[in-house]
Amino acid sequence: MHIGWVGLGTIGAGMAARALNAGHQVTAYARGQGLAQVEAAGAAVSSDYAAVAAQSDVLGICVFSDTQLREVLFEGGALKAMRPGTVVAIHTTGSPDLAREIGARAPAGVAILDATFSGGPAQVAAGELTLMVGGDGEGLERARPLFELYANKIHHVGALGRGQTIKLLNNLIFASNVQHAAEVLATAEQQGFDTWQAARIFQDCSGSSFAMAMFQAQAPSSRVLTGVKPYLQKDVAAAVSSAASSGIDLGAFASTADYYRNL
Repeated sequence: MHIGWVGLGTIGAGMAARALNAGHQVTAYARGQGLAQVEAAGAAVSSDYAAVAAQSDVLGICVFSDTQLREVLFEGGALKAMRPGTVVAIHTTGSPDLAREIGARAPAGVAILDATFSGGPAQVAAGELTLMVGGDGEGLERARPLFELYANKIHHVGALGRGQTIKLLNNLIFASNVQHAAEVLATAEQQGFDTWQAARIFQDCSGSSFAMAMFQAQAPSSRVLTGVKPYLQKDVAAAVSSAASSGIDLGAFASTADYYRNL
């Protein structure tokens, strides 16, 4: 299989490296902190989005934002360059509406999947990401040999856009947990506790969470909040906007939306 790849951050480069190590041909767009890593592993490189797409059986995209996704697929010509029978696998977390727009603008016979993921570099390296995939089931089966190289849990959640929707809801829960973990640790500190000790204790008790584990490992709180800020600000905003467009009231998460808006 020939894999095209755009988005060579820590996660994207790890995904592309897994494909290379499995013997697939990979052509990567020549940008990103992982470019040297995938070149060393045998990837070809190109500075033309459309050229990368034109030779791809599956085009993996792991950029940061909707704006970058539009740049690659629309302005850069990658979507028009895809051939019938090929797949665009969008690993970027963003707007469900944009995923559906991409599907509507795709050439005939090109499957679009919003294949959002949960996990970090360690999970990529171990092939243990979780994927939440929206889009055509046949397209998912065509992409599955690639996905199974870096994900051991692959959930097909329905039509295009639903992968984004479920990932945004997951991130809304996570964002709320980070907010409340930071606030309860600040309260513990005001009452004379060492925040690392408090976080370790909470992780041994019913107050444990993935978010609290981050504070246990990376305290002080400011470092954790700085690390998650660019991701959770955009994802919380997208989750709220997506729900509002469907007439759903997320008032229960109003404090979370305000927290990240003002962080």
